[in-house]
Amino acid sequence: MSKYTSDQPITEPTNDEFNRAVFATDFIKIISNFKDTESYVIGLYGKWGSGKTSTINLILKQLASKNDIYSISINAWALGGDHEIILWDILNQISTKLTDKKAKTKRARFGHLLKKVSKAELPFDLSSEIPLDSSTKNNMNSSSGKILNTVSYLGQILSSSDNISLARNRIESYIKNKKIIVFIDDLDRLPGKQIINILRSINTIADYGGISYVLLIDIQYVSSAVEEQLPFGQSGSEFIEKVIQLPIDLPTLTQEKIDHVLFDKINILLIEHKITLSEDEIQRFQRLYFELNKYIKSPRDINKIINVLRFRMPISNTEINIVDLIILEIIRLFDKRFYEIIKTHRDLLINHIHIPSVKYRLDSHNKKRTIDADKLDINSDQKEILQQLFPAFDALYTNTNFSNKDTLRKLKRIADENYFDLFFASLDSEINVSNKQILEIVQLSDTPDKLNKALFSTINTNNFDFALRLIIDNISLIKDPLILSTNLLDLVDTFQTKYDSPGLQLSPFSTLLLRINDILRGSNTKLTDYITLLDHNYHKKRIETLPLLIREVDVYSEKKDSKYHINLTEDELAEYKKHALEIITSLSVNNEIPVASHDTSNFLYAYWVKYGDKTNSDKYIKRRVQTSTEVLDFISQFLGKATTLGTSISRRTDLNSSTYESIDSYVDVSYLYQILISDSTYNQLMNIKQNTVDYFEDMIDENALSIVGNEQSAEFRLIIAKQFIYLYEQNT
Repeated sequence: MSKYTSDQPITEPTNDEFNRAVFATDFIKIISNFKDTESYVIGLYGKWGSGKTSTINLILKQLASKNDIYSISINAWALGGDHEIILWDILNQISTKLTDKKAKTKRARFGHLLKKVSKAELPFDLSSEIPLDSSTKNNMNSSSGKILNTVSYLGQILSSSDNISLARNRIESYIKNKKIIVFIDDLDRLPGKQIINILRSINTIADYGGISYVLLIDIQYVSSAVEEQLPFGQSGSEFIEKVIQLPIDLPTLTQEKIDHVLFDKINILLIEHKITLSEDEIQRFQRLYFELNKYIKSPRDINKIINVLRFRMPISNTEINIVDLIILEIIRLFDKRFYEIIKTHRDLLINHIHIPSVKYRLDSHNKKRTIDADKLDINSDQKEILQQLFPAFDALYTNTNFSNKDTLRKLKRIADENYFDLFFASLDSEINVSNKQILEIVQLSDTPDKLNKALFSTINTNNFDFALRLIIDNISLIKDPLILSTNLLDLVDTFQTKYDSPGLQLSPFSTLLLRINDILRGSNTKLTDYITLLDHNYHKKRIETLPLLIREVDVYSEKKDSKYHINLTEDELAEYKKHALEIITSLSVNNEIPVASHDTSNFLYAYWVKYGDKTNSDKYIKRRVQTSTEVLDFISQFLGKATTLGTSISRRTDLNSSTYESIDSYVDVSYLYQILISDSTYNQLMNIKQNTVDYFEDMIDENALSIVGNEQSAEFRLIIAKQFIYLYEQNT
């Protein structure tokens, strides 16, 4: 199955489509030439989406084989932009890098030293005044040699010119002949105040011999954001220049290279979906594309296009013109206003003139249309695109009449009146969810009310799967995975088709459960998280959801080789099962476990017995099921469901030995049998022969009796009675 192109940066040279590895090699040569005692702050400049992080990943890959250079990587945004946490993390990672080495000599002692420093515990006694803020005159006196265990004091201590020299000399002596490179990414996602605080914190330790810093930034954004925080008249770019000693621009991607990579990816999609374009269509695409390629400037832009096309091509192939689809998608992604102009001017763009006289057509029929066309708020490039897409529009300006409508129809062009609407019918409703909207959603994951509102207004049944993929692409930015998971469950519960599995696809609910496993994968409190999800749905009275949540943990906690594996210890899994059993027991006390359901709630019986024993379920069923009708409806809820490919019709399958054995594990089947044969309607079925038992599989083409929803009809119940009585008598 096709995979969407993730917006995540590359990590392997084999994925280097833009030849960043050459730059990475040159960059390493630069830092390798630094003297051991030298320290630099390097700025690696590039626009958003230009591949800064991918480039650094390639640099880190090459540095891994270097014995004389240690590298660490920090994501400023992932750490919340907190300069104190970032400073602590830098020192902590440096300490870990050196301490983990086998030769625990001076490096090991340096690691220990840094650990002490990171806890704000100095490796020497002092009795002096330490400035709490280099910009103020506030002082603090310390004579114990130990500062309170808060990171905020760390930067203050390090900036103390009176006391840091001793520590600095010892630190530098331990990293002799070694270089440490600290890469700090995503500064350009932060507001100006946080950027300034981080730069000032880095500046306090920037001259440690042997430690250099590489800041990955969009210099235009960072300078502007910083300038907003400075006193009037001060320059943000000058502020940055004072911090960064070595500015390096990421090599600009040529438009030719971007076009080449995009064409390659589109061609792969065409091959994947067995789409063949004629030579004329290829040339038409190129003419249109080169009017639009100014929008596409980065790898991120390419990924956006490919992701949307990967979604659209399978459902659009053979239905509409693929060239027009690609062009329209590019317009929709990068020029929403122009897209809306196309969408809302159908008649102007596609109506053809049938009067053969050019003079008559231009002087009379087309006069108003020409006036309307001239009123469109479009530039010359956009006008050229419309003329290429829509021959009828082109006729307004070229005095030519493209009257061969059959050609447009056969090619399924957007310019044909029969196909124009198809390009927009599902385009907005199915995939009108952008990466920007998803980013806003994941960043609201720690504010439930706002998150709930954003989810319900953005995601629907049509774009659900695509939206989930975008969420997973941005999984590292989720602030509170548990809250997001809970709200996604609330959203899916509103879908009428939440449990429907069209064809070979998973239902929306099943898809979500797998994605929740991804969302919670990095959690350190998985047991609490999964119990919370269970409790949330229990309190919402979503009985049919509970067994599916339980099954997810029960199954994937055991599948250690699965990519959806839920990593719980044996004790944690036992605790989860205990809690699930308590919920099931609570439901039984209130008679809330259905005895004649048509949904998934009947699966609760399986986990009731698996986590407990048959005794309680047997008592519950005997209390709730006491008539022949109730017996047959109870049995029917466990029958399988089958959907014929190409249809949405679900049918009940026959009662087989496996289902019979499952029912027997929940309740004493002799109890059910005795109730049935006590009813005169079914008493005559005793000692039934197999050749007189009716089976749904033999009558699918004859009637609709087995269709889900008919379980409570007399005919359906009679068939189930025959099947059950036969199986019971065969097994006793």
